[in-house]
Amino acid sequence: MRFLLISLLLLLAACPEQTGLECPPNTGTIGQYALYLAGNHDAGECIASPPPGSDAGPLVLTLDDGGTQGSVFCLGTSDGGPELQMLTGRGGVRKSPLLDDGGFRFVNDPLVVQGTACSCDVTINETFEGSLIASGPITVQPDGGLPPINAVAGTVFDRVTDAGDNCRCAFPCTVSYAVSGAPF
Repeated sequence: MRFLLISLLLLLAACPEQTGLECPPNTGTIGQYALYLAGNHDAGECIASPPPGSDAGPLVLTLDDGGTQGSVFCLGTSDGGPELQMLTGRGGVRKSPLLDDGGFRFVNDPLVVQGTACSCDVTINETFEGSLIASGPITVQPDGGLPPINAVAGTVFDRVTDAGDNCRCAFPCTVSYAVSGAPF
C-alpha cells in the first residue's frame, strides 16, 4: 500500500533500465539518469491517522527510501532561451527554463489522486527543484548542447491538500524527498 501511494504521490515511477524514453523533436539528449529518492521528514509532513478502533499507529507517508526512478533530461529552447525538459516512465514532459549554473524548477499541474492512505481524495501540487552538476560551469555550448553532466541533485516537494471528505490526514501537508541522480 505504501509503495502504491508513494508512486502516485511522486509521479516519478520507472525503472532506470526500462525507461526507453527519447527526447521530443527539436531537443537534444543531455543524458539518462537514475534518480535516488531519500525521504525528508520535516515539519508539516503528511501523516495518516489510524482508522477508528485500530491498534495501528500513525502512518508517515514519506518513505525513508523512496526508491529509484529513471529519467531522461533533454535541452531545447523556449521563448528564445534554453529550456530543460525531463521525461519519466509515467509519461509527459516536465519543462523548466535552464537557470543559472544548471538550475531547474519543474512544476506539475495539480493532480487529484483517489484511494490514498489518507482515506480520501487528495490534490497534489508537485515541484522538483535542483540543478545539473558538471565539472565546470554549465552554459549552452556553441553546438547548442551542454558540457557533460555528471549528476543531478535536488528536492521533490509535494504539497498535498484535501480534495475529499472524511480524511485521516491533517491538511495541508507535504511529502518531500532529497534527489540525487547519476548517469546510467
